[in-house]
Amino acid sequence: MRKAAAAAVCILLFFSCSSVYRQKWDGDSIESKKYSDFIAAADSYLKENDFQGSVLVGRGDRIVFAKGYGTSDSRNPDAPANTMNSVYEAGSITKQMTAAAVMQLKEKKLLSVDDRISKYFPDYKNGDRITVRNLLMMRSGLTDHINAQNDFFPAQVSRKITYSEKNCLPLESGIVMRYFYDAPVLYQPDKSYFYCNTDYFLLSEIISMVSGMSYYEYMQRNIFDRCGMTASNVEFQATTAKGYDYSGRYYSVPAEMSRGCGDVNTSVIDLFRWNRAFVSGHAVSRKSFREMTDAVSYGYGVYTGNGILFHGGNTDVFNSYDAYYMADKVSVIVLANRPLAESNSAAVAGHIRRIWLSYYPSESSRKSGAD
Repeated sequence: MRKAAAAAVCILLFFSCSSVYRQKWDGDSIESKKYSDFIAAADSYLKENDFQGSVLVGRGDRIVFAKGYGTSDSRNPDAPANTMNSVYEAGSITKQMTAAAVMQLKEKKLLSVDDRISKYFPDYKNGDRITVRNLLMMRSGLTDHINAQNDFFPAQVSRKITYSEKNCLPLESGIVMRYFYDAPVLYQPDKSYFYCNTDYFLLSEIISMVSGMSYYEYMQRNIFDRCGMTASNVEFQATTAKGYDYSGRYYSVPAEMSRGCGDVNTSVIDLFRWNRAFVSGHAVSRKSFREMTDAVSYGYGVYTGNGILFHGGNTDVFNSYDAYYMADKVSVIVLANRPLAESNSAAVAGHIRRIWLSYYPSESSRKSGAD
């Protein structure tokens, strides 16, 4: 397997007068002397563990370390190496962007998080029991159309979806909503957290209804363009990297299933831009950001706790992890074109964070005596 050697770089990101994040290079292939020991240690760890994917560590507006490892396609001997600009399926990291889109519409007073979803799906029998806020916080009690596919869809439809997924075939438009109305509610809404992709699929439908745009157009204009995420998209399999399962198959969750809950393709550079736009009040207002992250465990599309904002993603042959440490303004981002069983992005990110702390103890650690 070919090893990537895209050089670690320091980059300064800034807001331009057009209110879009843009990238200003200090130079090509420049390492920061200040961070050189950390970079060497992180690079050594990733090489020794045969990591395949891309990694980024940033502090404030500056990228400290960004590099690709391994090949972009392990079954193609002519495939290029992964780089810091390689594009991967980000899976459920999508959810914080979908949540941000909802909050943008709330800021424009086009919807309320207290709206009952019967306002948007009037024929749904349980619509008066579930609010937009319940969807955002994974408290709807709904059946998950991806992780509990056999419970959500009739058996013959579930088999058709599985066949389409394994063979990279498109599904008929509207298939999720066609069966949503009869899918069981597992728990009483608003009583407990239950991770459910259907919640965010429904939010993508609401975004389209309220904005008057397709979900895809809205995300491009108001998330990717607004945050300077030039490599990102929500197109099916529009990645530069490919991954394979244990039997050598490349496939993805069908586009008609993943909308709003796991369809974003992106790079570590773009996720860093996203983190900076999100926490700075650029993607959403600072008031909206506080509302999204003011939770004990799961806020609006993002896990919170101990001063960390994070989310992982796991698709069929990719997995991802993006964490932002509030006290020291550090991002640790890992995207892998290997399935979770072969390479755990969250574990890789955790190890890189520990390497970072061995050189630069966090602000919270200095104040409390522990990280």
